[in-house]
Amino acid sequence: MFQLILSPWSAIHHYMNPEFEEGLKKITYSSSTLSSEVGCYILDSGGKRLRPMLVILVANSIGVSTEDIMPLAYTVELLHNASLLHDDIVDGTRMRRSRLTANKVFGDKPALLSGDFIVASALELTLKLGDIHLATHMAKTIKKMAEGELKELEHTNAFYNNMDVYLDIIYMKTASLFEFCSSAPGILVNPPQPQLDALTTYGRCIGMAFQIVDDIINLYPNKEDNKDAFNDIAEGKTTLPLIYLFKEQPTIMTRLNLISDHKERQQLVTSHLSPDILEKSRLKAQSYCEEALAAIKHADILTKELYNIPSTIMAPIEDRPCDT
Repeated sequence: MFQLILSPWSAIHHYMNPEFEEGLKKITYSSSTLSSEVGCYILDSGGKRLRPMLVILVANSIGVSTEDIMPLAYTVELLHNASLLHDDIVDGTRMRRSRLTANKVFGDKPALLSGDFIVASALELTLKLGDIHLATHMAKTIKKMAEGELKELEHTNAFYNNMDVYLDIIYMKTASLFEFCSSAPGILVNPPQPQLDALTTYGRCIGMAFQIVDDIINLYPNKEDNKDAFNDIAEGKTTLPLIYLFKEQPTIMTRLNLISDHKERQQLVTSHLSPDILEKSRLKAQSYCEEALAAIKHADILTKELYNIPSTIMAPIEDRPCDT
């Protein structure tokens, strides 16, 4: 079995370098100074570039060179950043990664239109690859992401305990793009259908685990996190730990839906979170990681790098204390 390492991205880290970052900015260059400024601001906001790295690792696992797949790596990072611009406007988010969001710096309208410009730039890149099936898959992914945002918006009026609704939302909002990252290289080379199905499952499950881990970090923060703790509660978002809490104590959900003050919401939730809820949520994320690995192992496309991605996803919540 492959050796477990905490940073599988290190094998291709030299591709996620200043040259890659500069390439992203060139793609989003616009004759509009404002659009270029917003684009640079969001691209400079940090992040580990997990999605383009996933594209490259999957491509390499099926014999596609990094050079040939780089346009697709740019595409998925552009889509991700455009979704952040749009999400922050919809949610009214003020801070992301410890700094003001682009919509708070430049205004909602410039941020919204810049997000549209970035999406169009990503679509243009994909079309240049000359594969209509890939372009169609990308369009469907964009629709899923928008639909997920709309569905989440529908459910922010009241906290809920419906697991199916939650899983559907995080699949569309988050996991669908990871699914595209892992299946798109396969679409380009047209492998046997079992391999393409395995790659699709791998990306979807990695994305589901990634979002669950993010939800856990939001409610069980520590000092090392570069995250805005408890903003999910403030924005009225139901996440996996909350669903487990509501199922154990339904009255908490009822009380929470009667409170509008963000601090009161946070105090009520954090006073009832437990190590058991944390562990249940962690195990749910772990189960998706195991499903991801099983899929590509069965299809005989499991590389050392793909094997180690789940451990990197899970690393931030391993041994995380329940100290709220």
